[in-house]
Amino acid sequence: MDCDTAREALSARIDGEREPIPAARVDEHLADCDGCRQWQAEAVEQTQLLRRLAGRSQLAAVRPLEPDPAARKGSSADRWPRWALGGIGVVQLILATAQGLGAHLGVPHAAMGGHVLNESTAWSAALGVAMLAAALRPVFAAGLTTVLVAFVAVLSVYVVGDAVAGRVTVDRALTHVPVVAAAVLGWLVWRWHRPGGSHPDQSALGEPGEIVLPQNATRGRRRGHLRPSDGSAA
Repeated sequence: MDCDTAREALSARIDGEREPIPAARVDEHLADCDGCRQWQAEAVEQTQLLRRLAGRSQLAAVRPLEPDPAARKGSSADRWPRWALGGIGVVQLILATAQGLGAHLGVPHAAMGGHVLNESTAWSAALGVAMLAAALRPVFAAGLTTVLVAFVAVLSVYVVGDAVAGRVTVDRALTHVPVVAAAVLGWLVWRWHRPGGSHPDQSALGEPGEIVLPQNATRGRRRGHLRPSDGSAA
């Protein structure tokens, strides 16, 4: 048996494939050929190295992506608008309750009709409840922000006009500050918790479980048997 035939059979054996000639004859050749024994040792070592490298690359590709520490820190910091919005919601409910119990809050009850006063109280209470809901469930923040921004825009026109005409006190104007702050916080909550948001680096890393190839690399499959890099095999 010549060395080329023996090494072809050894290559198939190393790859776990069927040998083209009986294994006993190959072993007999190995017993008498120092060159083929050396070739086999190098081929086995190279094969094991390639398999270890392939196993590591596949494990790295399918390992679940861990959040970046900076992203985790930012996620914790993003909660403060929700806490602030919830606190303003509580303040708004307190103001509505106080007005409903008789506190004039800068406008004597005699200056407001009974039904108008009740409407103002109900509206203030509803805003407080909506703020708490958006703080607990950010999915509601978009609707809350839309209403608050529109309300603040229209209210600002009336407050400025009434202030110029002397029909509103500073105390009454200050009761609208929580609503303005809630509009800003509601926008922040919506912006930082809107659905469909993703980490900026996630798209560059590829889908989970996908093997990420190096730059300029192409997918393919191995053809033929493994050979030592010195090209000693035919």
